[in-house]
Amino acid sequence: MTHPLFYSPQATGSRIDDLISLDRAASGHAIRSQRLQAKDPVLVSDGAGTLAEGVIQTADPQSTQIRVTQVSIQSQPRVRINLVQALAKADRDLLAAQMATELGVDAVTPWQAQRSIVRIRAERAEKILGKWRSKLQAAAQQSRRAIIPDLKDPMITTEVARLHDPENGHHIVVLHEDGTTEIDHAVALTSGVQTLHIVVGPEGGVAPQELAAIEQAGGTAVKIGHNVLRSSTAGPVAITLLNQLLKRW
Repeated sequence: MTHPLFYSPQATGSRIDDLISLDRAASGHAIRSQRLQAKDPVLVSDGAGTLAEGVIQTADPQSTQIRVTQVSIQSQPRVRINLVQALAKADRDLLAAQMATELGVDAVTPWQAQRSIVRIRAERAEKILGKWRSKLQAAAQQSRRAIIPDLKDPMITTEVARLHDPENGHHIVVLHEDGTTEIDHAVALTSGVQTLHIVVGPEGGVAPQELAAIEQAGGTAVKIGHNVLRSSTAGPVAITLLNQLLKRW
């Protein structure tokens, strides 16, 4: 069984035999919730690629200390995936982002789509994004990821369309029930790709004007399978397929 993972900025630059201290929240979770004890093996990451293996030296719910026994660095994938997830009701957008994190997505961008019922108003933006950031970290921790996905600032459609920049390796794939391109063909058509931006609409779907704007910018409309997927499942399904096609797994 994989050892439990905790995050600490002290993991950055750590070496064998170093001591890493967990903050109060992580220490309480480790000792009180998971009932870990001294000498139990654990993983510690800085969330940016450093992964330290170690054992608990001091099991203190206020400040647990871990002795490092091994350190490795997780490199970024050759092709990064950014999930551009439309805001959706009932936290389906957040569910999609969490599942995408477990599947290895590299970045998540909330999208204020035309048909999104949910709106991120300026006075609530910090609170909402804080919730997203917390959920992404929790999903990364649960799936033992050494890299926590980047949470980008929310975008509107014109900003999403501008993400397509083939000269710099950025390509957009928008998931749409009327798409005529298979996802494997869409990947094959992209040369020198560094980042794939997977655009997923809200429950009401991507509006025709939005689809037109993204396609005019050079994006590709892709249909996955024969069924219409919900906003919460379309992105994770696409990421699963891309992980195989791009040999990220």
